This record gives sequence, structure tokens and C-alpha cells, in this order.
Amino acid sequence: MEHHELLIEAQMPGEVLYVCSRPDCGRRLVAGVDGLTVIDKGDFFATHSGGSPGLRMNVSVIR
Repeated sequence: MEHHELLIEAQMPGEVLYVCSRPDCGRRLVAGVDGLTVIDKGDFFATHSGGSPGLRMNVSVIR
């Protein structure tokens, strides 16, 4: 299983937009006070992780 890194693309109070560092993937998600919203799933079978100071997350599929 491939692993991709999520990077911060934009940040507002209470929300952070993460994008996959791999241009061929395209995963984008928003982490906010209301939870996690996937905007584009990208490579559904790759594991993804990323974070910012005080926050670290891993996103993967359980088969």
C-alpha cells in the first residue's frame, strides 16, 4: 500500500485545507472544528497522513 503526505494549502480560523503532495493523487480534505470533510478522494487505496502544530492525522481505508 502506498503512503502519501498531506500538506496544508490554506488555513482559516477553525479550518485547515489539506492536499496530497502527490500531483497524481488529488486528495483534498478540510479538517475543522466540526470534523473532517473529504472534498476529493484521490487515490482511495493509499494511506494519507499529515498535520500541523498540535494536530497529526492518518487517513486510511480498512478492508
